[in-house]
Amino acid sequence: MMSGDWRLARRLEAVGVSPTLAVMMEAKALRERGVDVIDFGPGEPDFDTPANIKQAAVAALANNQTHYTDTGGILDLRRAIAARYGNGSGGAWGPEEVITGCGGKNVLFLISMALLEPGDRVGIFAPYWVSFPEQVRLCGAEPVFTAAREDDGFVPRARDLEAHRGLKAIIVNSPCNPSGAVFPPEEVERLAAFAARAGCWLISDETYDTFHYGPGKFASFAAQHDRLRERLILVNSLSKTYAMTGWRVGYALGPRPLIDALRKIQSHDATHTSSISQAAAVEALRGPQDSVAAMREEYRRRRDELVQSLNRIRGITCMLPPGSFYVFPNVTEAMAALGCATSIDFGRRLMAEIGVATVPGEAFGMPGFVRLSYALGLDRIRAGVERLQALLGPREAR
Repeated sequence: MMSGDWRLARRLEAVGVSPTLAVMMEAKALRERGVDVIDFGPGEPDFDTPANIKQAAVAALANNQTHYTDTGGILDLRRAIAARYGNGSGGAWGPEEVITGCGGKNVLFLISMALLEPGDRVGIFAPYWVSFPEQVRLCGAEPVFTAAREDDGFVPRARDLEAHRGLKAIIVNSPCNPSGAVFPPEEVERLAAFAARAGCWLISDETYDTFHYGPGKFASFAAQHDRLRERLILVNSLSKTYAMTGWRVGYALGPRPLIDALRKIQSHDATHTSSISQAAAVEALRGPQDSVAAMREEYRRRRDELVQSLNRIRGITCMLPPGSFYVFPNVTEAMAALGCATSIDFGRRLMAEIGVATVPGEAFGMPGFVRLSYALGLDRIRAGVERLQALLGPREAR
């Protein structure tokens, strides 16, 4: 038992536990009680890590690659990351402008720690990934929200930032978690032009870049390297692309002074991500990419069926997202039908009454919506949709 006058740091008053992890834990608790939960909540690929990547990890163990590495990551890995953006993406980073960390979330937090101070303002588009505003707040800075519009496919628009003055940075995410929205090339140009005019940092989270279903090629901010060389930070991760969520390998590319600052912070934090994971990551990036194409096509198939099925349910409307492995349906009519005031209440009803787990839109700054991941098998997707339709009923023909 503690005694005396003590309290936790005030910075924690501004943040909460990750809503996606909270849903995952709630679903886990129900399963432990014997409930068959169909979990659309977490962004966890249901594929296994490809065999060649696992074999590279085994080889690293056999070769005793089990000791400390460079804080920024082994040179081979940083070279492989730099090469990924030198082959058609328009980027031109060297390995000294790359840092690896313990997943994309860790790398994003290192960036916030290096750049943000109390009083700084950071532009974030809603719907946003749950950790963007919380990491900003933990650094004492202020997230400044701008809503993307459902009738515009949730695509963030540079023009909507013009009302905000004095932004230290903007954080963008394409393909987007949770909406699946993808920046068209012309909007990438406009956002880069805005950042250049405003003199602010542009932090682009492109974690789902390999899960873009078209039309056309994915528009990476790497193509804006020359225009924004001193203020562009590209963040990515191997977690989703290679089904390596537990391996914890993320990375950032940016100007050398910033990368050096991230190294300094990491040297007092995690030191570096696992040496074994780094060896596996080299193989992931340099080895065969067949598994990525296969996952993308399977996700496309699941997306198409899920969206069609959701749009047949009373009170739910869902756009077809061009990227990621999430859908973000509007459930305001379904909420009204069940007497739910918020999508949080709606999600709780789904969990308690039909054993379907979703993440409420409030977690992403967009009430009236829920996020469903289609990174689970089609049999479970179909069973979940059947439960939703049994609860809400079919959409009436028009």
